[in-house]
Amino acid sequence: MSTSPLPPYPFFLPMASCPRRCVYCHQGEITGVDEALSPASVRDALFSLAVPHEVCFFGGSFTCFPRELREAYLDAVLSAPPGSSVRFSTHPQCVSRDVLDELRRHPISMIEIGVSSLNDDVLSACNRGYTGRFALSVMSDIMEREYPLGVQLMLGLPGQSGESELEDLRRIASLVEERKSPAVTLRLYPCLVLDGTPLALAMSRGEYTPLTLEEAVLRAGESLFEARRLGFAVQRVGLHETESLSKSVIAGPHHPAFGEMARSVALIKTLLEASPEGPWYVEKKDTSLLLGHGRFGLSRLSEETGLPQSRIKENIIFYTADND
Repeated sequence: MSTSPLPPYPFFLPMASCPRRCVYCHQGEITGVDEALSPASVRDALFSLAVPHEVCFFGGSFTCFPRELREAYLDAVLSAPPGSSVRFSTHPQCVSRDVLDELRRHPISMIEIGVSSLNDDVLSACNRGYTGRFALSVMSDIMEREYPLGVQLMLGLPGQSGESELEDLRRIASLVEERKSPAVTLRLYPCLVLDGTPLALAMSRGEYTPLTLEEAVLRAGESLFEARRLGFAVQRVGLHETESLSKSVIAGPHHPAFGEMARSVALIKTLLEASPEGPWYVEKKDTSLLLGHGRFGLSRLSEETGLPQSRIKENIIFYTADND
């Protein structure tokens, strides 16, 4: 899913130019890609496209590249059909005002920064190398230059609480309001323990306990509900499932339907806010959020209200929206 009207064309640059090794990170295992394509290979791949695309550079820290290499990748995008754009993910420490000004000559559709958290204790425990205030200042600089902004946040990091996750959202929302900026796009990722990471070692020593699947789904649902309330566009909840990721996860809330279950939790909170005991009006397109994955949503709604599932089903009215 992309907020751009153009179809995405992603390139993964795993661990490329990252300024430090975060305790939870192993990009090669997450993406299943071990080596980054060269700018020449990117250019050749894009040259064969027939229609404009949103070219995406994910996985590494794009603006941490030396200027010449960064420009080579951006120039390679020029081989895509006219009207194409480019988005990339990067580390906050490599988003200077000079870099942002250099990017002006390119058709940037979004700059995504991997923030993880805005809590200073959590950031320190994860070896992120910056403070929450610094991350907010980077967001402010991006907003000032009117680039569309994406922010990647995580759940269940060392020392992180559910309340601090919600507070992160509120701090970003306050910045958006202060700068009168367009809505920020979010990605919400659960913290998984991957083989070969410092976090795996910390877990083996008893220094870190990952969230259970239920804990993480509930916290992700709470964050999704709060993000929507605050006006954020949420592009993704949960990591993209790959064979490599599945093989490398040794602990933590790993599930291929993580995002779907988190959306179920958010939907239930929305329904209960509208009516504690029903009736509840649910769009037909959201049926799976209640009845899918072993009736996960229906069970949660029953647990929250204390009503039996038979009574819950009687109080749900499915409807088709006018724009469906």
